[in-house]
Amino acid sequence: MGGHARAAVRDQGSGAAPRPDQLDPMELLGALAADFRSHGGTLVEGARVRRVTGRGPVIVTAETGTATAHTVVVATNMPILDRGGFFARASAERSYCLAFAGAEPTVAGMYLSADSPSRSLRDAPGPDGPLLLVGGNGHGTGRASSPRARIDDLVAWTRQHFPGAELTHTWSAQDYVTSHALPFVGPLVPGRSDLMVAGGYAKWGMTNGVAAALALSSRLLDGHTEWAAVLDSWSAAWLRGVPQAALLNAEVGFEMTRGWLSPLTRPGGRAPAEGKGEVRLDHVGLPTGVSTVDGVVRRVPAVCPHLGGVLRWNDAEHSWDCPLHGSRFDKDGALLEGPATCSLTRVRD
Repeated sequence: MGGHARAAVRDQGSGAAPRPDQLDPMELLGALAADFRSHGGTLVEGARVRRVTGRGPVIVTAETGTATAHTVVVATNMPILDRGGFFARASAERSYCLAFAGAEPTVAGMYLSADSPSRSLRDAPGPDGPLLLVGGNGHGTGRASSPRARIDDLVAWTRQHFPGAELTHTWSAQDYVTSHALPFVGPLVPGRSDLMVAGGYAKWGMTNGVAAALALSSRLLDGHTEWAAVLDSWSAAWLRGVPQAALLNAEVGFEMTRGWLSPLTRPGGRAPAEGKGEVRLDHVGLPTGVSTVDGVVRRVPAVCPHLGGVLRWNDAEHSWDCPLHGSRFDKDGALLEGPATCSLTRVRD
């Protein structure tokens, strides 16, 4: 990775007991992009991929055009291609991170709770002194009654344990946890060496993502990395995750049924209160998401175009989230993330 990436490692000091290094993910990403370009690579951003088809060469179709390649890696965490059935082997999880200034006592290092609800702590440099980063209160995507309440609880916990802490920033993240607890790295379908996938990092992307990259590069460049076999997307290791996969899909079935039944109890009427949203049945009996944000009432189809799950309102981020496989859409229906590849169509009054 060269000198650029080394600059992203935060010095933990010398002469003291060994401690984990802290990495700034944006600095690391910038270093990788610079290294990639220095080797002649072309980096295209802001072009959502819709389809990957063909064989010899593989054709990638994006909103901005098409590209061809001898080998394509779909590294969208949850593959946007359903042919491998990876959506049935992993669950979508959301988590939160908050930044605080003026927290006392200060935290020097990184800490992760062993009990529940989860809490993670670390410090980070800020413009006016060190910041405290607090993470936790994760939940299945689309399966929390109020994500805003989760964030508020995290803020209250921090102020209780760190008097004087002042909230400066909030973030959220989405990751996928696989049924056998390891990432999937390898062919999209057995015997397909020209179309690969990588994902399922279970919130450990800084390490599992690097492991996936090493395993893929070894495979594509005819190398041999012995430990990489356990990450293979179609290895026997997946058999150990069959019971968990069955449980995941039972939960998906429950969420599917609950999603389609819930609107039956919500007849149409007044617009939701500011910042709120709910699913109602339209005039032909189909679920419609109705929300009020900044005084504007919006209506979008509430059925996920991926596999037909009924969406739920996220009151923290003003988005519509799918409880089945984690696709997310903004208040106007524009696709944000997930295995879905197209946006929702705005419902006109």
